Amino acid sequence: MNTKRPLLYLFTVLISSALALPACGQSSSNKTLEQGNLKSKDSTQTTPKDLNKLLGDLKTSMISYMQNAQPSYTIDDINSCETILKQYLADMLTSKNKKAGMKIVKKTILTLNKLNNKTQETLIETGEREQIAEIINLAASRKGYNSADEDITEEWRQW
Repeated sequence: MNTKRPLLYLFTVLISSALALPACGQSSSNKTLEQGNLKSKDSTQTTPKDLNKLLGDLKTSMISYMQNAQPSYTIDDINSCETILKQYLADMLTSKNKKAGMKIVKKTILTLNKLNNKTQETLIETGEREQIAEIINLAASRKGYNSADEDITEEWRQW
């Protein structure tokens, strides 16, 4: 792991994560948050805006760091990470029970482990780990698979 990341970068990531706390309520796609679960009022299933924002913030911070430093990852690696997490959100949204949801979590974490290994473990460091875990944990907690403060990624993640 690259331990020489500028302190300012880590501070920026932490502040942006804190500012990106999820909003409760109704999104523009007829999704509502009811008793911690995502419920669809129609057959069109989309990811809530706050989860998309968290994902966008993650990608922005990765790109920003890449432009300011010379890590061993590329824009293609960042895009792969985004694709993995978007697929996770889509799969989680349509999951039917906790067992199925936890299989999705495990598959996602193992895929992210492989991607991070490919980049000599520089793509997912402290700030990114926290952002990714927040996305994964929040989506699962909205389905009722875990509590909002429970980290369900720890069992499988290497980052």
